[in-house]
Amino acid sequence: MTRLRPYLLAALPASLRLFLQSLRKKFRDRIDYLYFPLWLAFQCARHRKNAVILYRLAALGDVVCTLPLCGEIRKRHPDRLLVYVTFGGYKKMVLLSRAIDCVYGVSWSYGTPWNYPGHLFGLVEKVYLPQTTEERSPNVGGQAHLVDELAVSCGLIIPDLSRQPRFFLPPGLIEIFQTKHELAGAVSAKKIIIGINCGRTWPVRMWDVTKWQTLVDKIHADYDAVILQFGLTQGNQDEFEHLRGVKLLVNRLQSDELVALIAGCDLLVSIDSGPVHIAGAVGTPVVGLFGAVNPRHRLPPDSPSSAVFSDVPCLFCQHATPVGHWKDGCPNNIGCMKKLEVEPVFQAVKSMLSNRRNMGSPASP
Repeated sequence: MTRLRPYLLAALPASLRLFLQSLRKKFRDRIDYLYFPLWLAFQCARHRKNAVILYRLAALGDVVCTLPLCGEIRKRHPDRLLVYVTFGGYKKMVLLSRAIDCVYGVSWSYGTPWNYPGHLFGLVEKVYLPQTTEERSPNVGGQAHLVDELAVSCGLIIPDLSRQPRFFLPPGLIEIFQTKHELAGAVSAKKIIIGINCGRTWPVRMWDVTKWQTLVDKIHADYDAVILQFGLTQGNQDEFEHLRGVKLLVNRLQSDELVALIAGCDLLVSIDSGPVHIAGAVGTPVVGLFGAVNPRHRLPPDSPSSAVFSDVPCLFCQHATPVGHWKDGCPNNIGCMKKLEVEPVFQAVKSMLSNRRNMGSPASP
């Protein structure tokens, strides 16, 4: 039913299509509220099962870290249809996990769960609403890995061997998106492909743009590399949109493209953000830049990773109680990220690359 929507829209006159799209944008929560029960009833009838719903709209990394919950939910509800409700932009990514039977994508990325009578007229056995420690108790610092935080909020415990989220990419998907973004030549030339993710995100997690530029320059000086810049920015006036020596992909990728391109990288260098969790889910090594957040609670549980952080007394204040900062402010002027220098990050990059096979030839001086 959902797959018919693009074809039906395409068949309409352009003016009517634009009108319907603007109407949907204006009333999207109400439209989804009315449409979702019909969609769910169709899926339950099609699979001849009642449903269990896992509901997490955002953010990107949080959604990835809910995927290990699916195995435990299936154990509790072995004969039910497992449905994930998330932000529509993440739908293709969630499907790559192969952990879900059906995914419903809504039009907004933040909001409260819908409240339907009688668990949708008997169609739904249970709804799981995973939350972080911060969401449940805003001034309490979490003391567990994000996967475990989300699981515990649902009354679940994830076995150690099942804590790593996984994505399973169809054959050829990486090559399709590498070709789309003009990377096929770099791959055939066996150049190193490095992804970087600068932000934007909470100010307390970001690293200065001049340090990113210095890191990019040092990588190019030592390696024959192509550097892909992932992430989100605020438009042409954003300083992170003007790094030299990178292929700019910010704001341009659908979620399955992001997964495939990170899977095709030899290394990802990132601040604490969603691409770190995606890299872990596809086995791409990660160098993570941390300050307020403890890397022990964020880096992939079972995938190559390395953390770099500075030495300040208030380090990892996200996990203190009360929490030592807020997303847009810090009593210590975000000293943890401002004192993080380029050289230790570059040394971590070199160390991680040395463990990768076929890393290509260093660039000529």
